[in-house]
Amino acid sequence: MAEAFLERRREPRVPMMDGLEVGLPTALTVRLVDISAGGVLLSTSQKMSIGQRARLHTTLGADPFNVEVEVRRVVDGSLEGDNRGRYRVGAVFTTLDEVSSRSVNHFLSGDSQ
Repeated sequence: MAEAFLERRREPRVPMMDGLEVGLPTALTVRLVDISAGGVLLSTSQKMSIGQRARLHTTLGADPFNVEVEVRRVVDGSLEGDNRGRYRVGAVFTTLDEVSSRSVNHFLSGDSQ
């Protein structure tokens, strides 16, 4: 004998509008290979897509560095000896506020040690 479906939601579902996109942030650990005033080269085990945007959180010397980046290049690093199964990701800074700009310039000038 079939039982009636017991609704357990406290509130009714509401259908979403067409064309509405929702993002789900995820964390990805990367290795910072090098940095310049305009961008970074990262090494990661997870492939990223060209045009993908991400937020990079790290410290440069003693200074916090939080910036948004956009992926411009992805290279399979599996042919390189110490990067088996890893990807090299070149990304440019898209938002570089005054604090982050000062942090990267301070780090690049060698004054951060």
